[in-house]
Amino acid sequence: MAAANNHEMVPTPGRKQVPLEGEEAKTSMRTVAVIGLKRGVLLYWSLWFSVILATSVVHGLKALGILSEGWRFAFGDYKLISSWTWIYGEPAGVHGFFLATLVVCEAAIMVLFWRAFGKFHGLKNADRRSLAAAFILALGLFVTFLVADQVSSAYLYEGSHVRIFVAQVASLLGIYLLPE
Repeated sequence: MAAANNHEMVPTPGRKQVPLEGEEAKTSMRTVAVIGLKRGVLLYWSLWFSVILATSVVHGLKALGILSEGWRFAFGDYKLISSWTWIYGEPAGVHGFFLATLVVCEAAIMVLFWRAFGKFHGLKNADRRSLAAAFILALGLFVTFLVADQVSSAYLYEGSHVRIFVAQVASLLGIYLLPE
């Protein structure tokens, strides 16, 4: 927002607005834009993992027979897990255990991303533990998927898992390396 005498007023969380002039105002507005971009990336991953968690829970409820097969809001995690383990002749209980573990992991990642998003107002003021933990757990999940794809020869899903892994790495690098 512009103030009198063409000074820029830059909002700072928890501080009084300070008028800036010239290059300092331009630099400050770039900083606000970069922080906004970084917050947008964190918002994306927060929303993405929220949707992924919801579809996994719905699919788990379908696998348990609590929801009918008519429910369409489900990715198919149970079938995916079954495709990973069928060659080893694992019983259905193992599939359920893997799905429950996946749901817990996705829930933890979702909570961590929402926490990192909520507390992110620039890397200097970030909750770096939540930020790092969210990415480490998310990257670990997709490394696990990639290993499972190889072990079970489930190459149909490998491309998607690689792309998501790369997008997470790019997001992490962008958040830490883009200068504010």
